[in-house]
Amino acid sequence: MRPREEDREKDRESNKDSKEWKQVVGGFVPKLFKRPKEDRDTSVQLIDTIQDYKKEVVDEQERIVAVRFFAPWCKSCKAAHPHFKKLVSRHSPNVKFVDVPLTKETAYIHEGLGVPSVPFGHIYHPDAGLVEEMKINKRVIGEFRDALESYVNGSCDLPLDEESVEFEVEAETEAEADGFQ
Repeated sequence: MRPREEDREKDRESNKDSKEWKQVVGGFVPKLFKRPKEDRDTSVQLIDTIQDYKKEVVDEQERIVAVRFFAPWCKSCKAAHPHFKKLVSRHSPNVKFVDVPLTKETAYIHEGLGVPSVPFGHIYHPDAGLVEEMKINKRVIGEFRDALESYVNGSCDLPLDEESVEFEVEAETEAEADGFQ
């Protein structure tokens, strides 16, 4: 090696362990843009077991939960990700956001929940459970956003249970019998 290459090699060796510099082709650059783990966005919870899904999504009693099913290798999922992040920034902390990646370990969660493809989304309401499920690719994520916002604003019709439907039918029948319409 030439003397200059030896100096570069020594610099590389001495800086390999440094947490402030990142080795790149042609030298080292400071790690200015990588955020520390404690500063990273924690408003989206990553789920990797069915127990976590039940605890974080199904058992949530206070907030609406928006779930994104995605695959790390999926181009459509990557394209829709910034739009999902906008939803997170707009509605956190009033809405809980959850990501469920499609991996070998989590494929059974996707299959068990009937997720037909990725990217896909679910919206859970604390009083009614699963209220929406739809594709959330870049082209149609606006529909997911509108549905989520309707539940957040309280301007949607929640699915009724059988007792409520029977009560409404009986009330309408009684009103018609009394001459009211």
